[in-house]
Amino acid sequence: MVSKKNSITPTELIDWLNDEGILELDWDFPEDGDLAAAGLDSQVLAQLVMAVEDRFEIELATEDLSAADLATPTSLAAFLASRAS
Repeated sequence: MVSKKNSITPTELIDWLNDEGILELDWDFPEDGDLAAAGLDSQVLAQLVMAVEDRFEIELATEDLSAADLATPTSLAAFLASRAS
């Protein structure tokens, strides 16, 4: 079971990405929106990995994340839930 601290919905993930300054997404960015088109590149990925480690208390390397995991807020939230469980 994923703890409350480690669970996150796609909408919460969008808000968290904005709050952390990782990506600037519109308030109505869709849960199935393209994160690469929104600016997720290798530099942002490095920031994301560090922030994920702090927020979710899981060890993560950039190579742990596939393009499919990073495609949308929904897929990224699912990946995080699977790693935190």
